[in-house]
Amino acid sequence: MKLLVDLLVIWAAWWFIRRALRPHHRSHFTPRPTPPRRRVRAAGDMVACHHCGLYVPRSEAVPGAHGTMFCSLEHRDAPTRG
Repeated sequence: MKLLVDLLVIWAAWWFIRRALRPHHRSHFTPRPTPPRRRVRAAGDMVACHHCGLYVPRSEAVPGAHGTMFCSLEHRDAPTRG
C-alpha cells in the first residue's frame, strides 16, 4: 500500500513540474477548425411547370406536348387547368 502511495506522489510531482515548465503561449480554449466550404451547384436553366407554375431545373423537368414542361409525371398526365 505504501508503494502505491509513493508512486502516486511521484506521478503527481512529475505532472505538476511538467505542467509548470510547459510554455504558456497557448490559450486554454483553442478555436475549432472551420469546416470546408461546400461548393454550391449552379441551378442551371429553370422552367415553370405548365400545370402548377413551380420552377424546377430543366434537367429535372418532365417534357410534355408542344414544348411544355412539368414538375412531375402526375402534373403532365393531369387534365389541363382552365
